Amino acid sequence: MLKDAPFVSPCRESVASNLNGAVGPSTSQHRVSLFPPRTDVSSTPRSSPSDPALASAALPSSVLAAGRSSSPLSAGTIRSSSTARPSSVSTTRSRHHHQPLGSSGHRRNGNMATCGKAQAQCLELCHNIASAGDGVAERMAEYMTVVKHVPFGFNGLANELLDVCHVLFYIEAGLEEAVGNAHPLPLEMITVLEKRFRAAQADFKSLDHTVGKWLDNERRGAVGRMRRGFGKVFGKDGIDKMLLALQRHRTELKMSALMFQWNLGSDRIESDPGIGYVALNATLEDSNIRRKHESMAFANAADDRPSSASSSMHHSKNSSSRQRKVNSVIHDSKPQTRESKVIPFSPDSTSGESGSSTAPSFEFGHGTPSTHLTASHSASHDRSDGLDEVPELSLELETLVADVVGPILDSSVVETREHEASAMPRRRSRSSTESDKVSSKHALVSAIRVKDHRLVSQLLDRGVSPNTGPDAHAVNESIAIQDVESLRLLLLYGADPDALDRDGLSPLGAAVRGSLLSAAALLLKYGADVDMEPTLGMERPLAVAVASSNPRMTRLLLMYGAGPNQPTAEGDTLLICGIGKKTPKRLIESLLMYGSNANDKNRDGKTALFEAIQNARADIATLLLDKGADPNLPGPKHMLWPAAYQPPCLEVLLAYGADYKKCPGIMELATSINRVESVQMLLNAGVDPNSKKDGVYTPLCTSIRDNRGDIFQLLLAKGADPNLRASEYPAFKCVTHHREHFLPALVAAGARLNTPKGILETAVSSNNGQALGWLLDQGLDPDDKNAKGHTALTSAIRDDRADFVDTLLAHGANPNIRGQDWPLCMAVKHPGILKRILETLPEPRAFKGVVEMAVVANQLESIKLLLAAGVSVEDRNGGVFSPLTTALRERRREIVQFLIEEGGADVNAPGEHLPIVKALRRCQEEEHQDMIEMLLNKGADPNKVYRGWNGVMQALENGDAAMLERLCAKSGVDLDVKDELGRNVTEIAVSRRWEEAVNILLGNAIKTTS
Repeated sequence: MLKDAPFVSPCRESVASNLNGAVGPSTSQHRVSLFPPRTDVSSTPRSSPSDPALASAALPSSVLAAGRSSSPLSAGTIRSSSTARPSSVSTTRSRHHHQPLGSSGHRRNGNMATCGKAQAQCLELCHNIASAGDGVAERMAEYMTVVKHVPFGFNGLANELLDVCHVLFYIEAGLEEAVGNAHPLPLEMITVLEKRFRAAQADFKSLDHTVGKWLDNERRGAVGRMRRGFGKVFGKDGIDKMLLALQRHRTELKMSALMFQWNLGSDRIESDPGIGYVALNATLEDSNIRRKHESMAFANAADDRPSSASSSMHHSKNSSSRQRKVNSVIHDSKPQTRESKVIPFSPDSTSGESGSSTAPSFEFGHGTPSTHLTASHSASHDRSDGLDEVPELSLELETLVADVVGPILDSSVVETREHEASAMPRRRSRSSTESDKVSSKHALVSAIRVKDHRLVSQLLDRGVSPNTGPDAHAVNESIAIQDVESLRLLLLYGADPDALDRDGLSPLGAAVRGSLLSAAALLLKYGADVDMEPTLGMERPLAVAVASSNPRMTRLLLMYGAGPNQPTAEGDTLLICGIGKKTPKRLIESLLMYGSNANDKNRDGKTALFEAIQNARADIATLLLDKGADPNLPGPKHMLWPAAYQPPCLEVLLAYGADYKKCPGIMELATSINRVESVQMLLNAGVDPNSKKDGVYTPLCTSIRDNRGDIFQLLLAKGADPNLRASEYPAFKCVTHHREHFLPALVAAGARLNTPKGILETAVSSNNGQALGWLLDQGLDPDDKNAKGHTALTSAIRDDRADFVDTLLAHGANPNIRGQDWPLCMAVKHPGILKRILETLPEPRAFKGVVEMAVVANQLESIKLLLAAGVSVEDRNGGVFSPLTTALRERRREIVQFLIEEGGADVNAPGEHLPIVKALRRCQEEEHQDMIEMLLNKGADPNKVYRGWNGVMQALENGDAAMLERLCAKSGVDLDVKDELGRNVTEIAVSRRWEEAVNILLGNAIKTTS
């Protein structure tokens, strides 16, 4: 396209006047429309060209039927362009050429010249009208981009305008083909076309005026938007009238378009639509409001025409087959195979059938027809790299990357490649008319999104920059949808292979992320920086390829110089980043082949070998060791530590010289994680089975703890010491962890059960009755004490294990031997055990204070058993605490009552103090005062003094007048007794200024004889 065609007025010299001047004078009544009848052109008799009926006879019945229902001459809808056409058109042709529709081989040269001139001027008019429609489309596209909400009916109007332009483009291409190849058309047809063109031009002008006002209003801002309105521009029903007018133009013109397809062959009728058409179509597609085109109607009409030599090779299938093909082309979003692609707007694409052409055809959007830009016939001859060569371009794409995406990526030989940007194919745009238009870049990105390679190429050829900016990144768009052909076109026209999008992602990074090998190869060949410094949060392409476990992509990047020792954004080495449970081995091989250091550490101190072992990759560990990885380099721990978890890796490390002496305790670790294979390997490598981990834990005790009989037996067989202490001795470990089934094997291996002593007490403390019985059966002394002095019997009493007590007593345990405490003293808490102890104890009275202990334990049954065994009720614990005073102190009402009424306790015998004093101190609350009454009823004397104090004094101390009066009324008051300060009770009361107490005391005073 040379330039955009502006909206123009009708031709300066009308087609009608030129035709009338060329054919000579005639009467006005014989003139039809703007052209004279064919009978006036020449006096020479003419055949079918002079008779419209005869001209129509050559048309198929479907065309005639459609023509009768719409216009005097029917037409079809075929697409063309608003681009500029050659200024001169041939008006002569050889008589030996293919004859035009309805003509004979005897047409005279004069008439041919007349038709040729009329056709050329009709072509010029058609071109101007198509350009005008394209201009309106461009303004409508601009309006849709600036307005938030389009007026009601605008979308339908835009769709209808595109359909009319679509028909005009096709007619323009047909006229151009006819003029260029000297195919004369009937003058009646040209007359009708001119009339319809001018009618469409008038409506285009009106619509352009309206859209211009809408745009002006939007540009003025709020004031302009207040003034706008469909009613003010079109009238009440103006937009509906314009919509109907466009529909009428489309209906009248579409069968004329089909005429060109029938007469000239649509395989030669190709043209470029204008940028306005492309922009509006893209805008509607992005908004998902582009309606389905009517090109299928043409396909159905074309199916009814007779077969010809030129069309038979394109239309050999039946109508239903073609219909299914069209549907699949329109709705299938998957890429088509090369064999199934058709040229857009060829007879094959119009009829929905795949022909011999292999040019790609992709729909512009979902649910739309194939509205692609196509290279004109003349342009395909002007340029050797035109779009008709799309199959060759696809093959060229394969050729461009074949040397780097083939078997070389699987080779075991190091291959390197240099950037070949200067040697790669380049192409300059033929025009720069679209370079500065924002809508052009929008159209380019939209074409890429629908994989319309023809449209992409034509936009680039018109000057649209392939570098569309970071917000709408054309290169990254093509990569995102995995369209390498669009990427090739962008690079061919000078796209920057290193331009970042708004997220900071480079094209090469996008290709690697999408695992698009051919795209990455193409970018590298065009000079993409393989090691570009990443933006914040981004990784280098090689790191992405390695992390995604893509060995071929990794190899490709390494071939073009990617640094194998570059750290990732997380601080990992590429080797560590690439190693995983499912990582292909050849990916790591490639990194090592190209110089990656196997001993490099990440920021956490981890090495690749450590990572391989943690991921159980013995094959990669072997590969790393073969490439120089140090098996004794801590990374961060010695390699044997993680290898203990992975026996195959452990075997590899030991074979490559890993020093187990640098890992003391490795045997215990292998045991604790229950890896018998690792234990066996370590033992075979010479590791000591008695080596301790952390100076404490031994493998044998660990195997006992974890109940691993296989490892236990293996260690004993390899010389493990059964008497070597860990946190505890092996025999004790068997008891505490209830692994008594290991005890016989330990004893057989030389374990000493008596060293150290206390294993029986350990069995009792561990509640392990089976071990206790087995150990007693081995003849161990039941009275052995542990390191704390506890015996098995006292521990059994403490834990209230009557069954253990019975077992120990049955095996000769002595209840007179003190352990944690005296067995009898401990047994008072457990009456059932106390009864067993008393049965075997010869002299229970030897243990002083045992009754008081039973009171403290609140065990009335134990008190009864002890008293029945002959222990004194007045026996004081520690020489101070009597059972009665302790019972009062602890407020044990039942025990106090038993001791006073049945036990025979002396209510005036002091313990901690006198019982009545202790009761007054501890039982002041009303709920406990009944114990005071028990004492008084049994003869407790409140006047008895012990350590300078008595019950009356305690009542005065409490300030309880009622209790004082009760005591005084019960026993009277001895006014002569004095406290340790020499004061009598009345003096104490006076000192407290308690007149009521003085009166009570004096009123109940005991009279003494002088």
